[in-house]
Amino acid sequence: MEAVVDEISNLTMISAHTAELGLGLAKDRKPDVIILDINLPGMDGFGALRHLQELEATRSIPVLALSADAMPGAAERAREAGFQHYLTKPLHVPELIAA
Repeated sequence: MEAVVDEISNLTMISAHTAELGLGLAKDRKPDVIILDINLPGMDGFGALRHLQELEATRSIPVLALSADAMPGAAERAREAGFQHYLTKPLHVPELIAA
């Protein structure tokens, strides 16, 4: 992800290795978009999304799901939960940029 971000002008990435740290960063930094891995240690991406939706400071930030799960229904489940888009690994860069 860092390599992709480095190639896009006017784009900066902040990252966290756990949902809990990411929630704090999102609340403090209020990014334009959040790309949230579904399979995180501790709290999963769905739990983190629920927290983001509950916080007034973050509920309007678009959240994109990122997962290795390309099984039928996974993207639909993510959209029903409130993710704006569902990206799969390996990441397809044009799809990421379009999202």
